[in-house]
Amino acid sequence: MKVAGKLCAALSVLVLIISCSSSYEQKGNAAYNAAKRVSGDEKRRQLKTAYLFFDKAVKENPGRINNRLRNRYIEMTLERAFMVLNEGAAHMEAIPLFLDDIEKNMTADVNPEFKQRHALIWAQMADSSLKKGRIAEARTRLDKAIAVANDPTPFRTKKKEAIDNLAQQNYDEAELYYTNAVTNKDVNDFVAAEFFAKCALLFDSSRADAQELLKKLLKENRGTYSAYLSVIDPIPDSAIFKVINKWDILLAIPVMENRGSTIRAVIDIYNYSWNPLRLKSEHFFLVDVNGKRYKALPARLDPEMLDQEHEAKLKMSFPKPSADIKMLLYENDEHISEKPFI
Repeated sequence: MKVAGKLCAALSVLVLIISCSSSYEQKGNAAYNAAKRVSGDEKRRQLKTAYLFFDKAVKENPGRINNRLRNRYIEMTLERAFMVLNEGAAHMEAIPLFLDDIEKNMTADVNPEFKQRHALIWAQMADSSLKKGRIAEARTRLDKAIAVANDPTPFRTKKKEAIDNLAQQNYDEAELYYTNAVTNKDVNDFVAAEFFAKCALLFDSSRADAQELLKKLLKENRGTYSAYLSVIDPIPDSAIFKVINKWDILLAIPVMENRGSTIRAVIDIYNYSWNPLRLKSEHFFLVDVNGKRYKALPARLDPEMLDQEHEAKLKMSFPKPSADIKMLLYENDEHISEKPFI
């Protein structure tokens, strides 16, 4: 009798849950149908009401969602998301919640139009990111649009156009700084031009004009720290900046002379890392265009220790490389830095 009583109680609770869910769905359907017969503020009110009741119906009994409820819930969640996007920033924090609900309930039998509108939300959010200069975030959101779309073609096109525009904008900036640097003999403008040329190639590595410009700049800046932080203001998207500004030890070679079988060099080094550096000649290499390393010849360096936010001028010699020199490399356990010339 006790078992039967418990079973009856459990069934009663289940019936109540299903009944509530069904009631919520019915109320949602009523608002959904009413929205089709009205316009303006009343339509918006009915759409919001439909969303609220469908949301309750789905979340009350997530394991028993029929196909019509699933489609209408996703449709109304999309409506709410677009309302928030179009109204502005007042309730933008709700967008990730809407997207999460959509993705949890998206199945193969959902209307393809809704899948496309789902992708459109991500694309619209990418536009917002671009306007705010959040480039990496915009790319991530466009990738998401491509992944969830029923037809990803327009979103692939949108991503390509955005990346092409960014590459062109950065190349134009690099060219402007380069022209100013040549005219005014401004070292800082040469470094800024190098930064923007690298940005252009980050977005489109195939650009021959950006490759050629960067080659000129690397040669020009051999004797100068590529201290982007000191010349780029304001700093663009932080994620992009970190990809370009990746070294916390800055290097420069103001003097590099061919002495027969050796290369004599004066190396400037600035320590912007988190701790002092013990300077040893064995941590410095020349690297040729084939990737072969040439370790500095043994030498006592002065100073032996380089404190944080201090610089030093070091004199070293290297075996003469058998091919053109590509860069100077500093490698000391977790501390690594490069100074490319070509």
